[in-house]
Amino acid sequence: MNQLKVYKPNTGFCIGYEVTDTTDPDFPEKHMAVSFRYRLLDEFLKEWQLRKKQLREGEITKEEYLEWKLNWPQTADGCGRYEPKKKWRKE
Repeated sequence: MNQLKVYKPNTGFCIGYEVTDTTDPDFPEKHMAVSFRYRLLDEFLKEWQLRKKQLREGEITKEEYLEWKLNWPQTADGCGRYEPKKKWRKE
């Protein structure tokens, strides 16, 4: 059986979730998750996930990744949906 607790701070900025997995009563596991209600942060996290994947798979260099990260949001491209304001790829 799983138990879910939801934490909603007064700010409305984020929601915290705590899930307790009790399928094995001898070893219950607790997991935490946080959900943000802030569009700019969500956009950064989505693009960051993509950039980490590209770095891991060798699609971009460490230098390009660092350039993207240090200059975000000017280097944001919406995960390829539009051109960034500041070029960060060496291409």
